[in-house]
Amino acid sequence: MSDEARYRSLVLPVAALLTGATLGAAATAGTALLVAPGPDALATVGFLGALTLGAVAAAFWAGAPDDGPVTTRGRWMAAILAFATAGLYGTLYANLQSVREAGIGGALAVLLFLAAPAYATGSVLVALGARGRGVAAAALAGGAVGAILAAQLLIPKLDPGPFYFLGAGALLLAGSVELRWAPALAWRDGGRMNGKVVVITGVGARGQVGYALARAFLNEGARLAISDVSPEVEALARELGTDGEVIGVVADLTDPGGAERVVDAVRDRYGRLDVLVNAAGGLTVVKPLAETTPEEWDREVERNARTAFLMCRAALPLLRKSRGAIVNFASPAGLRASRNLGAYSAGKAGVVALTRALALEERANGVRVNAVAPGMIDTEQNRAAVEDPASVQWVTREEIANLVLFLADGASSGVSGEVIGAPGEGVQ
Repeated sequence: MSDEARYRSLVLPVAALLTGATLGAAATAGTALLVAPGPDALATVGFLGALTLGAVAAAFWAGAPDDGPVTTRGRWMAAILAFATAGLYGTLYANLQSVREAGIGGALAVLLFLAAPAYATGSVLVALGARGRGVAAAALAGGAVGAILAAQLLIPKLDPGPFYFLGAGALLLAGSVELRWAPALAWRDGGRMNGKVVVITGVGARGQVGYALARAFLNEGARLAISDVSPEVEALARELGTDGEVIGVVADLTDPGGAERVVDAVRDRYGRLDVLVNAAGGLTVVKPLAETTPEEWDREVERNARTAFLMCRAALPLLRKSRGAIVNFASPAGLRASRNLGAYSAGKAGVVALTRALALEERANGVRVNAVAPGMIDTEQNRAAVEDPASVQWVTREEIANLVLFLADGASSGVSGEVIGAPGEGVQ
């Protein structure tokens, strides 16, 4: 079981159960403190109960996330502070008759014993509910247990102050456990990839297009797994990880075991996969076919077509579950062969065929498969490889990243089996 799956199936429900129990106990204790026997006792109980439920409802209305970050640290701290404040005031309220008889004293008691704890714990439950299912049921069950325990065991034996301090301690325990196990969520305001898990291959150096893709997906809130045959990918993952959650996997993607290792790492860390970007590949053989050796041909086809095939094959089980997307990297040379690029053209033509065939085969599973075919990408390596950089129509890495993001997110939900060219508009 992945850490995230363990968090959602075990840690979240337990945290919600304990929070709900604390809320139920506090509501019972606060009502008991504020109700005096008399003809209006029943009406008072009803009013205080409605106030507690209203405070929880207000927390759900005001604290519900709207495509933004779902954080719990601040909410846990607010809940603990609310109970600690109630504990301090409860000690005064129980021991000083003047506080109980003062009008402001009664108003503060209602606020601190019921409204503030209910609102604060309700806000915590909102955040927990946004992270996983089953939170509401666990919270209601905990509320029932807390009310029974408070009525039968705690209230008869504890003064209000220690009781609320005990509640603050319970919340501190629940919050510490939840924050310890909570997955790092790379949410961004308005992020197109919030909550998504993305694999990007071919991230071996800062100057490559793969690195720009990783930056772009992180900026949109994705959690990443990046891969390359070079060990440098692990250092790049740590560097990129300052802006989100990133793991780096060293793997030879021409080997089926390497592709499986990348997918296994994603499954173990995140428990899901939403997008696969096959950026691994490249051009190394520039010569006529008559001068191309069989070894050079195999290498060029393997590093472009075989890597994409093996990664798609390994990732499909997870992508089918999420109804995710694949974005391959083709080339204009794969659509129309060029002189002296025969081996490279064959490799990229294989990517084109893979993209179109896989899109047809996976349509029923909800997996979309597309490819980009960029022109000459503006990198230091490519500029050094041409005699006159000013004569070349360049496409920037950022332009490619924006196109890949479009094909990866919901904006392109009706697009599959397409190879989209990106010649660029020229960079001076």
